[in-house]
Amino acid sequence: MAKTSSAAIRRASERPGEDTIVSVDRAFWIIELLADIADGASLADIARHLDVNKAIAVKLLATLARLGLVWRDDRVQRYNLTFRISNLGLRQLQTNRLLDQCAPALRVLAEQSGELVRLAIVEHNERITWVHAVAGTKRSLQIDPNYSHEVQLNTHAIAKAWLSTMPFERALKLMLRQGIASLTPRSKVMIDAIRADLHRTAREGFAISHEESELGVGAIAAPIMVASFAGTQE
Repeated sequence: MAKTSSAAIRRASERPGEDTIVSVDRAFWIIELLADIADGASLADIARHLDVNKAIAVKLLATLARLGLVWRDDRVQRYNLTFRISNLGLRQLQTNRLLDQCAPALRVLAEQSGELVRLAIVEHNERITWVHAVAGTKRSLQIDPNYSHEVQLNTHAIAKAWLSTMPFERALKLMLRQGIASLTPRSKVMIDAIRADLHRTAREGFAISHEESELGVGAIAAPIMVASFAGTQE
């Protein structure tokens, strides 16, 4: 059975809104599901996670295959993403030149700190997306820069850094929409504790997460505010 992220499983169980084209929604669920699975997924896996019958799943997969986004390994009867998905991402990064501007600074920070340094973008002021990661060569602890990792807003340093830039009422609304979760005994779940943490982050200009997302792991994050990027307002 294919191993999937909790985010992918939950997304596949969500119901589309009134303005959503269901087939497009489901096609994206398939792409996101396959992106997190190293050995691909069977037709049964995909149909189950979409909560549809196999006939619908077959049509969706056939369309994605014709577009060159998915391929089927006939030996094991499992579906995988093609590298056209990666190509699209690389083309976007080349067009907006995000990494041209940020990668050198990330490399310097990684080498000087000897730690894993990651860059995330807040898109449409409501979603955090991992973009790039650089590991320092002097690191003694190796941590996989997992881009599929879902950012838990109340525990992750990158999320705290972002939430500290807005009124607490809006930050709380975003956290409640996702769900305030306790990932470790150190996770802050009480509203007063979260409020105090975000106020400290706003005052000092950086966020700290010490074993709040994972035991034995600490992180520091700072928000970088820009008026515009690649022609769009941030």
